[in-house]
Amino acid sequence: MRIDYIEFKNFASYGNQVQRIEFKQDTSELFLTLGKNGHGKTTIANAIIYGLYGKVEGVKLADLPNRINKELHVKIGLQCGTMKIEIERGIAPSRFSVLINGVEFDKAGKKSVQEYLEDEVFGIPYHVFKNIIILSVNDFKSFLTMSNSDKKQIIDRMFGFSILNDMQRQIKDERRDIKYDIDAFDAELSEIMNSIGSVRGKLNTLLEESKNANKSKIQELKDELVALHEVVLDIEANRKKEEGAMNTFNTQYNEKRTEAGDIKREIDYLNKKLKLYESGHCPTCETKLTSDWHKTQKVEFADKIESSTDQIKSIKAEMDSLQEKVLEARTTKLDLEGQISDNKVTMRGLKGELLKLKDTPEGSDFDHLRGLITEFEEKEAEKSASKDTLNADYNFMEVVENILGEDGVKNLAVKTILPGLNTNIAAMAQTMHLQFHIRFDEKFNCIINHLGEDINPMTLSTGERKKADFIVIIAIIKILKLRFPQLNLLFLDELLSSVDHDGVYNILKILNQVIKEHEINTFVINHSVLPHEIFDKKIEIYRENGFSKFTIENID
Repeated sequence: MRIDYIEFKNFASYGNQVQRIEFKQDTSELFLTLGKNGHGKTTIANAIIYGLYGKVEGVKLADLPNRINKELHVKIGLQCGTMKIEIERGIAPSRFSVLINGVEFDKAGKKSVQEYLEDEVFGIPYHVFKNIIILSVNDFKSFLTMSNSDKKQIIDRMFGFSILNDMQRQIKDERRDIKYDIDAFDAELSEIMNSIGSVRGKLNTLLEESKNANKSKIQELKDELVALHEVVLDIEANRKKEEGAMNTFNTQYNEKRTEAGDIKREIDYLNKKLKLYESGHCPTCETKLTSDWHKTQKVEFADKIESSTDQIKSIKAEMDSLQEKVLEARTTKLDLEGQISDNKVTMRGLKGELLKLKDTPEGSDFDHLRGLITEFEEKEAEKSASKDTLNADYNFMEVVENILGEDGVKNLAVKTILPGLNTNIAAMAQTMHLQFHIRFDEKFNCIINHLGEDINPMTLSTGERKKADFIVIIAIIKILKLRFPQLNLLFLDELLSSVDHDGVYNILKILNQVIKEHEINTFVINHSVLPHEIFDKKIEIYRENGFSKFTIENID
């Protein structure tokens, strides 16, 4: 995205007079930004962040408007591809509108306008914009000392690896589900094989012992066993049905409990608001809260609390009903399990009697048992084939997951990026006469080498670390410009403090060359004296009648 202008009023220390900065479309400029502490230098950057993303890290939205005038208003214009975007935001009163090519954005069917802007229009996530485009000495995270997790998040988002991470997580979840299915098949196969062995053993025993047994008694026992088996199957089906009902009621009960919890938190929040309004004044700014609007709000809060309380009572009644159903289903399930256990005890007794009988192993007396063995063997073959298919899917997804992981596609992409990044870093380090070498390895770990030995970044002085961070940031911004060609903004908020005079001059010299080459409008905020001749414009920020203002002056 290319920012064309920013205008704002009543933002932080700025007053009711509209402040506006325009950026040239065909070139870039280096802005020298001057002003005392607390006069509103960093506020310009925060206004741009708020205009684009609707938030400022570390600041509550309610604290952004000017404490005296309120009515914060920000308008920002930008070009994103072929789209000309205008965004207006306001607080007290609240406002958020988006024009695309002069037409109001249709919010119908869109889950979140802000998500649409970030994902499909800007193409730059807030985290990347905040940590790379707007750099402040107070909150900038050094690439040299940044944790691996923070660094990984920024690198993934800068170079578009987030989609690979999402794909990898999805593959991992699918592979986990397949593993659950494989384990279930293993358990079923084990049970089937045990059943085959058991039935085959019993069949062989019966064949051996039944030579001289009473055939009619065997038939009677077999019929009784088959009948009991059918009864057990019916009872088991009913047990599963009751168990499913119990689980369903449990799920509904938990959903109602969650819903009641959400409403309870809403009531707590409304009670706090109501208590605040009933106090008659704001404890922070002492503003009176006795206007008609506040009275109306109190009534609405009270009505909402009463309505939510009634809703909780209704939900409680539903929960009580569901709990009774759960108990009923659990009681029925336990009763059915007892019946199944009793029948199985009876079946074991009958099987014991059957094994004691001797009968002639001729005829169709044992066809049922042979049929059971055949049925079990067919099931075993079917389950084994299904398990083999799942194993093949599991192994394939494991390969895909590894390809999408840190040592796969991303590693190849990083290997492609690193040579250019390290070359840019080395060239700028030489220009700035650094006494050590900086490079990033394939895991994006920062390696600093001095006289052939690796050194800890924390052992560098503040000035050395700032120079090194500046070099790294500029090198990364060059790469970012390849991905975001329309990107045209950079803030350096007091990053030059603690840097010696020669270092400042070299940084500004490199900075001026880079921003002209890549068309990046850059604001340099610093307390110490800087060489004016390098800059294109000077922004002088001052206080008048208690409010911040600025003037913009061309530097010849």
